[in-house]
Amino acid sequence: MTATLREATVRGQDLELTWSDGRPAATLPLMWLRDNCPASQHPQTRQRLVDTFRIDADIAVRTIALEDQGRGLRVEWAEGGHVSRFNAGFLSRLRSNPEVLPVTHRTWNRDEIADRIPSVRYDAFMRDEAVVKEFLEQLVRTGFSFVEGTPGTAEATQAVAARIAYTRQTIFGGYWDFTANLEHKDTAYTSLPIGPHTDGTYSLDAPGYQMFHCLAAECTGGENVLIDGFRIAEIMRADAPADFRLLTELAIPGQYIDEERGIHLMARRPLFRLDDTGALVQVSYNNYDRAPFALPPARQRAFYRALGTFNALCNDPALQHRRRLLPGSVLLFDNWRVLHARDAYTGYRRLAGVYLNKEDVESRLRCLRARAGEPI
Repeated sequence: MTATLREATVRGQDLELTWSDGRPAATLPLMWLRDNCPASQHPQTRQRLVDTFRIDADIAVRTIALEDQGRGLRVEWAEGGHVSRFNAGFLSRLRSNPEVLPVTHRTWNRDEIADRIPSVRYDAFMRDEAVVKEFLEQLVRTGFSFVEGTPGTAEATQAVAARIAYTRQTIFGGYWDFTANLEHKDTAYTSLPIGPHTDGTYSLDAPGYQMFHCLAAECTGGENVLIDGFRIAEIMRADAPADFRLLTELAIPGQYIDEERGIHLMARRPLFRLDDTGALVQVSYNNYDRAPFALPPARQRAFYRALGTFNALCNDPALQHRRRLLPGSVLLFDNWRVLHARDAYTGYRRLAGVYLNKEDVESRLRCLRARAGEPI
């Protein structure tokens, strides 16, 4: 139900808003209201046109009025007679971190996810925007989702990605399609086992989402593994708080080196990256790519202890969803949340996929939610 205003009262340099449904009152500075006036935005670009720094710190209003039975707020300013109109629904949804997509995460372990594997069908996904929205809602809630029944071709794989967002270019290219050929200096380009990790620990902005489609699996072994890093964080926060805290504080360096191509990438961030409210926003872990770094001895020992706690949980079968990827099943997963791994294999295996930027996937979902009249 759309929020409506019951009363708006000026108190000094603030405006207090009282809601009809009894939710807590909101207080907004008058300067904020003038700075965010919808009439002072460009009608096409939605960019701010008002010069924030020319607004008087002691700005005053001439009149305040509710409109359309509380669905709107009208503010007439004392200086210049400018009028600002605000939608009550917009004011009710204000928050300090508007860039964070409203999502209720459902963390999982092996048994909890076994009977509710998120998926949609390829044909419906390609023709119906509502199915794309369903897929993305599953993705952000659970951390991964499948598009089943996808033709086992490079063209179909790329079509699934393009239905969501544009492909991210990296040192591996955009769309990648490879076998165990060591084309790049990465264990993924071999048939060796790959332990739990996230990609791009050597990137300042690690890829937000990663897509896999196995186009050929003429091999034995090669089972894929997914682990919910947010569930591991919940466990460690409760059972190993000192280890959890250290992994939120200590920035761990990652690196990628390919001297023949003139590449040496480096970046560093905590394994558990929190936002300014203390909420977990990213899990970043790749023991293969961890660069050498030195700490005071006691701190170094504490680091190895904490890392060992995390690694043991990653390798706990009770926390792993295992599945052998085969042609027809496109997997997209949140690389800031879900760790992935793969068993060793013998034979021929061809894997294709892409990276997608975090903000582009979330942009797609915001637009689909907006069309459906849902919070963004």
